[in-house]
Amino acid sequence: MAETVQRILLLDGELSFRGSSLLTLRLARGLERREFDTALICTRVTELDDTLLRGVRLHEIPGYNVFMWGQIVLRTLYRDLKDQRPDIIHVQDPRLLPQGVRLARKLRRPLIVSVSDQSEASALVLRRATPELKIVISVSESVQQQIPESPYMAAVEKRVILPGVEVPDATQIDSPLDDDRPPVIGMAGPLEIVKGAAFFLRACHRVLEAGHEIRIVIAGSGPEERSLRKLAASLQLSGKLTFVDGGVAMAGYLEAIDIYCLPSLQQGLGVVMLEAMALGRPVIASGVGGVMSVIEDNVNGLIVPPSDSRSLGDRIVELLQDRDKARRIAIAGQQMVRDRFNENRMLDEIIQVYQEVHDARPQTRDAAPQAIRARQTAVD
Repeated sequence: MAETVQRILLLDGELSFRGSSLLTLRLARGLERREFDTALICTRVTELDDTLLRGVRLHEIPGYNVFMWGQIVLRTLYRDLKDQRPDIIHVQDPRLLPQGVRLARKLRRPLIVSVSDQSEASALVLRRATPELKIVISVSESVQQQIPESPYMAAVEKRVILPGVEVPDATQIDSPLDDDRPPVIGMAGPLEIVKGAAFFLRACHRVLEAGHEIRIVIAGSGPEERSLRKLAASLQLSGKLTFVDGGVAMAGYLEAIDIYCLPSLQQGLGVVMLEAMALGRPVIASGVGGVMSVIEDNVNGLIVPPSDSRSLGDRIVELLQDRDKARRIAIAGQQMVRDRFNENRMLDEIIQVYQEVHDARPQTRDAAPQAIRARQTAVD
């Protein structure tokens, strides 16, 4: 009878207010709830609300992603893990694949890597045979399609497992645009050029010029924050705009907005967008990447061309002028997330992958003769 997977080691880089980090934390919490012995190792945590870290056995180990110093850190980590080895090593940041491979090789355990966007996928190149790597999990078909083909990568199985989020009871959520206060238009995520925040601000400027009183909120931080503040000042938005860092309670932030915008120029799928939809918020998103597999225009959300602030502004106005439509879209979006992107489905599929990989491993690897074990210890 096959053994059951018990111990999972998750490896990630910096955990911050971005979709991939939120997904990693959901996975770690969910595995713990399913009674898996789960440890999450990261290089550091920045600007994350404490509620997102609850229920996670988190270990910050700075430097293990640095080439030379990282080798020393990994040797120490190996010594800590070798007596109670994880059954599966799951790398959450593909940039840490070399570290994951090294650790998997020393611990003689199978390795899985997750990929959350197109840029990560296109950089996932294997230059030699990597038997430790069993499966690459992508968040969408559009991400998986960007994984470069090579003889070495051809030996690795690829799967798409859609992200999962928690969908609260509809009776516990206030409807958007349901009172007389100025509507709140928001976006969230790392403030990087590819996230399109500049187009979002220009779109909001157009909404104000059209005579609509709104409040604007951007949650997150990053290298573009300074230039975005300058742009907001030049557009005379400063009095209407609030920046909040990633330490804000995400659920509270999303519940406080009325319309959620995802103006990305490139997007693997959009985990924070799913979180907003789960909370019954109407979404307007750029028609890029995995977004197109989630949103059906005018049914469960609105689609606009990327880098088109005019179209984004027009669609915000459309929802402000037709609040019944906004609420219909919000309800349809929430139901779609409940059906396709619920957290339990994601956990079921990932746990199935763990068990398949675990069952397929050579069963004699831990039964090596003592002499071989001694030689291995000397090498390590």
